[in-house]
Amino acid sequence: MRVTLLILFLVIGTKNILAQDANFSQFYNNPIYYNPSMTAVNNGIAIRLNARSLWGPIPGRFNTFSFSAEAQTMYKMGLGIMAYSDVGGEALLRTAGGYVNYSYRPVDTKNFILQAGVSGGFITKNIDWSKLTFSDQLHETMGNVNTSSFNRPGYNTVSYADFSAGLVARFNGSARKQSGAFKRFNATIGGAIHHLSQPKDAFLGDNEKLPFKLVFHGQSNLLFNEFIVSPGIVFEMQNEFKTFSIGSNFVSQPFIIGIWFRNRTAALNFKHYDSFIFTLGLNLKSKSETIWRVTYNFDMTISRLKTSSYGSHELSLLFEIPNRVLFSSNVNSKNMKRRYRCPKEFSGF
Repeated sequence: MRVTLLILFLVIGTKNILAQDANFSQFYNNPIYYNPSMTAVNNGIAIRLNARSLWGPIPGRFNTFSFSAEAQTMYKMGLGIMAYSDVGGEALLRTAGGYVNYSYRPVDTKNFILQAGVSGGFITKNIDWSKLTFSDQLHETMGNVNTSSFNRPGYNTVSYADFSAGLVARFNGSARKQSGAFKRFNATIGGAIHHLSQPKDAFLGDNEKLPFKLVFHGQSNLLFNEFIVSPGIVFEMQNEFKTFSIGSNFVSQPFIIGIWFRNRTAALNFKHYDSFIFTLGLNLKSKSETIWRVTYNFDMTISRLKTSSYGSHELSLLFEIPNRVLFSSNVNSKNMKRRYRCPKEFSGF
């Protein structure tokens, strides 16, 4: 009962609690959700599906799903679409929407790219007032027997347009022959700002707006013979909410394992750790270079919620055809095509 009341309080019980975006542990498998400039950054066609189940034992699971498809096109452009759904509680709050992404490369060389991107979409939030229980309905011994004095609004849906923008840089490199370390590497760094228009995102209060969300991320792939190490970081900040994730995946075809840490601040203080994140996956490549990847994550909660939440589960599916350009047959000049090519060893990462 305490947990349920706490959830209700956070959803609608105060005007000082603003909406926050859901996050994914496998941020590296859902790049255009975090940064629209990542659209088609890998050069090719990619379809991604992500599903996350948060805090299963709590009544009314928190489930989040996303689907995206992206492709590089002629004239150094990338196009993408994304659909998103999030359910918080027992039908208490549902969010669904779709986005269209566009990216462009002002700098495009063999081993370095600078890419900018924008995203625009339409979001709908829905709440079922009949499923809510308020504190004045509860009797200390009889339970839910009273009528609430809460004055419900005459609507249960909020809709708005939403916009984001970002920038990303990526470069390839090779180790010096005398170093004897890794053979090849690539690195990606970027940032994005979401909810540029700060739309109204509340059922109560006319002045409540969705706060800006800032995302900064970095990832690298290091090739040691046939073994790949993929360290990465992501920092998210929205209103008073902050989260910092750092870790690495280790790839020995076709297997993927990884360990990550999520922290509430950028300071690596054990007291502020939210969870340890463990990754298992398969990365399958065909002779035609088509890639299929499935990755599973388990978030082991170590914060004060650990006795109630029992962690979270996340599944990611990827289908990718690398280094494929849509509509390229309509382009006669090589200068119109992209020069950068993702190293085949790092395809899908």
